[in-house]
Amino acid sequence: MSAGPCTHGDVAGRGWTTRAQARVREVTTVQLQPQHLRAGRLPVVAVGEELEVAPVLYLTELDDLRCRPSTAWEAGPFGIVGACGVVGEPRILREEDGPLGVEILRVGDREVVVNGAGLEGVECLEPGRRVFVEGSFYLDVDLIGAETSVPVPMRGRYRLAAVRRYRPRLPKPPRTEPLRRIPAPEDVDPDVFLHVADLVGPVRAQP
Repeated sequence: MSAGPCTHGDVAGRGWTTRAQARVREVTTVQLQPQHLRAGRLPVVAVGEELEVAPVLYLTELDDLRCRPSTAWEAGPFGIVGACGVVGEPRILREEDGPLGVEILRVGDREVVVNGAGLEGVECLEPGRRVFVEGSFYLDVDLIGAETSVPVPMRGRYRLAAVRRYRPRLPKPPRTEPLRRIPAPEDVDPDVFLHVADLVGPVRAQP
């Protein structure tokens, strides 16, 4: 990732007066996992409507900062994120009816829930460690409905700004196909290799 200004998912310099106001208008691109689409576990929502979701960052790379900036956030139109920040303390969301906890990454004043299942070891997520990470956002279908005693970062009501799917056509770049809604199970095309959604918000945070 570069340390320069981000062109997607960044609202710096657009005229809003506070970080909170800017964050409400920020675009978060998430990958729509095919197994959840086929199983009907994602809401079939039209572009322009609102939906309750819990974005989680699935980590595919984690490294020490080295010569990178201490704080950086760069997100792209495929739901892929590169960031520099600090591993936070694991957050216990509830202790009754079966303990539930999540791992946290802090990037400046931003907190995101991260999934380290793709890393070599859970010790990589040692609290207080300053790290560079790469990964992709997805919608956690279990976390959205979980009853918790503390807030879950990024969980809330968002506006669906766009839905796209990408169809391979080698050796050319993939073809982008805009959609009017999140696909229902019967509308999932097996020849498409990626579905993404652009979310604006959260319009309203969910505890």
